Amino acid sequence: MNNNTPSKLALRIGWTLSGLAIAFLSFDGAIKFFLHKMPPEAMADAVKLAYPMDIMPYLGTTLLVCVLLYAIPRTAVFGAILLTGYLGGAVSAHVRILNPWASHILFPVYIGVFIWLGLYLRIPALRNLVPLRKS
Repeated sequence: MNNNTPSKLALRIGWTLSGLAIAFLSFDGAIKFFLHKMPPEAMADAVKLAYPMDIMPYLGTTLLVCVLLYAIPRTAVFGAILLTGYLGGAVSAHVRILNPWASHILFPVYIGVFIWLGLYLRIPALRNLVPLRKS
């Protein structure tokens, strides 16, 4: 096996991490179309972010397009870049209203790690671009 072929284990872990990120973000994007049907507790959390409810479908559409680009192997890196920007906005929104650090503010960062680590394990060119070196 050469450096341009990931191991089967790396591929499995990479696709698992990517799949988890895709599943969560797809659900998050889709739910933005049905906020009016959510339980009152969930609506209260959405209201805290102070985004008008009528823009949520637009956010959902944006997120779903980015996830779709990430899910397609040819556009996965572009999708990851777009998702990184989207998740940065989520971090900013949670910081702005002083949500708890580990559970709310860092959660988009955790998803971003899944996104990029999944790609890193699956795509040899990415590993060549950003090599991990032993010191």
